[in-house]
Amino acid sequence: MKFNKFMLGVAALAVGSGAFAQTVTFHSGIDYTTWGLSQARYNNDGEKTNTEPSAGYDPDGNMTVDVSVRAQSFEFNLGLYFNADGGDEEYIDYSDGGKGTPFYQGNMKVGFFNDQVQLYTGKFEKFNAGYIANGAVLGEQYITNLSDKDYGPYLTGLEFIPQRISGLKFFAGFPILPIRGNGIQADWEGNQWKNLGKKVKLAASYQFANDMTINAGFRPGTYYDGVDRGAKAIATDDSGSTTFNEKTAFTKSMFGEGYVQALLPNLADMLNLVVSYDIRYRDAEYATIRGTTKEHKAYAHTVGISGQMNLTEQFTLGVEDRLFYAGDDYITSDEKLLYNVLAVNGEYAVAGTQCSLGFNLAGIFASDAMGKSFVANSDGDIKINNGAYASNKDLALTLNEMASASAKGGDATKYMGAYAKPYFKYNFANGDLTVAAELAYTRAFTSDYSNTCLAYRIPVGVKFEF
Repeated sequence: MKFNKFMLGVAALAVGSGAFAQTVTFHSGIDYTTWGLSQARYNNDGEKTNTEPSAGYDPDGNMTVDVSVRAQSFEFNLGLYFNADGGDEEYIDYSDGGKGTPFYQGNMKVGFFNDQVQLYTGKFEKFNAGYIANGAVLGEQYITNLSDKDYGPYLTGLEFIPQRISGLKFFAGFPILPIRGNGIQADWEGNQWKNLGKKVKLAASYQFANDMTINAGFRPGTYYDGVDRGAKAIATDDSGSTTFNEKTAFTKSMFGEGYVQALLPNLADMLNLVVSYDIRYRDAEYATIRGTTKEHKAYAHTVGISGQMNLTEQFTLGVEDRLFYAGDDYITSDEKLLYNVLAVNGEYAVAGTQCSLGFNLAGIFASDAMGKSFVANSDGDIKINNGAYASNKDLALTLNEMASASAKGGDATKYMGAYAKPYFKYNFANGDLTVAAELAYTRAFTSDYSNTCLAYRIPVGVKFEF
């Protein structure tokens, strides 16, 4: 479904809903970054290589177009996403043979019993219904959203907000997919309750009278193996047609997960604090000394703490630390990893102007058992091996996906990374222009070798909302 169909649908929706809708809202956002200069310099155990200085752009740049209709206890949202390449097939339409689509969301919310019960259904992106709080510096937590394109965009769930217990709410939902055609295919294996019952997504939140909030969630299974049109989820035959690998994509669990958060907005004057803990577990295999293969439960843990302080009316400072530990065989066979990132950011609003000066700093340390944690993927990026289990693209040796060093593998390896980004920002009424300099130094080393990478970029970014 392309842009013209979207506009026809929006027009019909706006006209058809005009008679009863209290509000019809159109919204658009633009977020693009280009690199005026970018280069990486590698030293792989004495062998030096450099990439050519070049210009480029951030592939995560995008434009979104949204329409929202609200009427009493009903809300409907429809949205388009166009990536920096100008493409409109960033997301997958499972009801159309797994083809690409520009629609990143199409969902509705309906309230019942004086809005004490909320029904959510449809396609969502980075949706957590307020049950997961972001970090002050690093943003999205190492906690899986209730619904997003990486772990299933479709969701049907109920939220309960009892008026008799002020501050309490809880959510229960299932990833019910509209497969092959119109509506839900009830006899499709992925939507049968013997599988749906294992995919439940639970979350709860309670806000105390002093504004402290406790969030928690649990999901016994995550049944989407990186739904990125990869070979495991969707296969293409010789004729070019696509088919689902249903057993792998929607019925085989990747990992289970539980988390708890504490939000402390008034712990001290001018300080907002967020503390998080996440645990994941999965069935992993390992080889015995006798040459046989055995399965066991493998675990990974994340502890995060972040705080934001308004030191003055013009200067805001944020600090965040995240510690990740993956036990034996969680990331990959015979591997375990300890990873820590400490990040700081600050921004000063220049009085009497629309300008701001800021910085982002980060230090990263990691250590693994076999040197297999940070390897080059098919795109040449150095990210954690089996990132689907780690569930965060930023679990890397740098921030913002900058180039980094890699390990040779086979031996216990230590990793170090340092990142700095000073920037200038000019603020408009509905957006901003940012000019910055990014510098990253990374090192992977053992007692026998040392690989390093020094990378820099000059990014220019614009953000606008209409």
